[in-house]
Amino acid sequence: MKKTQYTLRGKNLFRGGLRIFVNRIEENFFDSGLHEHDFIELNYVAEGTGYQYIGEQALPAARGDLFVLPVGCSHVFRPSSADKRSKLVVYNVVFATSLWTEIARTAPELMLDDMMAALSQDKTEAGIARDKRLVLEPLFERIHEEHAALRPGASAMLTALLTQILIEWTRLREMANGAGSPAAAALDFGEAVAYVREQALEPLTQRQAAERFGLSERHFQRLFVRHTGQTFHTFVQRQRVMTACQLLRDTNFKLDAISGMVGYRDTQSFTSVFKRIEGVTPGQYRGKL
Repeated sequence: MKKTQYTLRGKNLFRGGLRIFVNRIEENFFDSGLHEHDFIELNYVAEGTGYQYIGEQALPAARGDLFVLPVGCSHVFRPSSADKRSKLVVYNVVFATSLWTEIARTAPELMLDDMMAALSQDKTEAGIARDKRLVLEPLFERIHEEHAALRPGASAMLTALLTQILIEWTRLREMANGAGSPAAAALDFGEAVAYVREQALEPLTQRQAAERFGLSERHFQRLFVRHTGQTFHTFVQRQRVMTACQLLRDTNFKLDAISGMVGYRDTQSFTSVFKRIEGVTPGQYRGKL
């Protein structure tokens, strides 16, 4: 890799009084050059594979990989090849160092200042997290949408979403670095809950979920109630009804179609669960919209 070609300045990106800028771009094999910046940058790979060049080092990058880059870090992304079919799509969240400082002050247990010191010394592996279960992906989607819309309260919402991203980043790193510790075990089960949430519309059983995470069904059930305040069965039903509500609001699909889409074999069972949770039938719910 050649030496840094240019420096990006936050003042040229931040708008509307914000201290944060978000975009989602498809990295090109030839367009961008090695650059540094006067802000902190988060890169989250949304699609494809490629490499993140940091200084002289080429680091593999694939969907779910998060790179946290400090001020002055020289880097550039490249897709796996120059072939146009070889895509590398990345969310970029860049923000002022003052925002990092404020988040670090409000959540001292994250030890973000210590993390930044480590990042400043080692601009390669120190800031990388592998988001295997794509916990971060919906947060990057949300922060991108929020930045694009700039609705009232956007600054506070963007800061809140950035805080969530940084929290999840520290948790992913703790889980990767502290396997076997009580804290890592708690974080591991948080991943189990996220997995159940993602698979709630599928015919997933508690036994299958427990086996996936190497736990007995009884222990899994105990941990699940402790973490969610709900049984596995209740949690899955609520996730399905939440999705059904969205479909009732946003589509014209018939009830039997929605019933099947959210994991129920017959409309009667779906209607019974929906009414118990929402207090009205699906048809009544749609009629009030």
